[in-house]
Amino acid sequence: MSEKSDHADERAYLARVVSELIAVRRARLLSMLVLALAMLVAGIGAAMQAQGTRVDTVLLFSAFSLIMIGIVCALGAILAWTRINRDVLDSAASAKPARAKAPRTRNTGMAVAIGFAVLGLLFGWMLFTATPILAIAIVLACAVLACLGPIWANELSTADDRFAVILDSDDELAKRFSTYTPIWLHEAMENEKAGQDRA
Repeated sequence: MSEKSDHADERAYLARVVSELIAVRRARLLSMLVLALAMLVAGIGAAMQAQGTRVDTVLLFSAFSLIMIGIVCALGAILAWTRINRDVLDSAASAKPARAKAPRTRNTGMAVAIGFAVLGLLFGWMLFTATPILAIAIVLACAVLACLGPIWANELSTADDRFAVILDSDDELAKRFSTYTPIWLHEAMENEKAGQDRA
């Protein structure tokens, strides 16, 4: 009976780890897309603001830098897309994936979103009289960045349910998962039990 209980505990623990790995992959892809869009919006706004009666070289350089960062983020999104379909069990074979330090509830996700929105409005208000186009671009860019909090919170809070759906729809993965035991699992389980005993 104890063996069955230990096996069930191991499956539950491994399911949590693997489901978070899937959630982090999805959140990284969406985050890279959000960052790329925000940087491009801010960069284009700076470039448009620089084109006036007198070309502002500082704004043009800022626009170039922001657009380059946006392109790098877009390339990061492509890289994240190539990794999103990698075998999750093989990816968790040699070492336990690091726990993501990100918002995990809707409230914390909304707090991050509100923070970005307030920051954008503040910068927009400060810059509007001198550079109205850039101010609007920064407000829009921060509004896009505000999506980061809800994205991570949603992905991490629904990770377990999503992995359960994946197991239900993929018989081969479910069969592999039922007997899959990565090298770090026993030690991780012992550490978790020790932590629970201390608590």
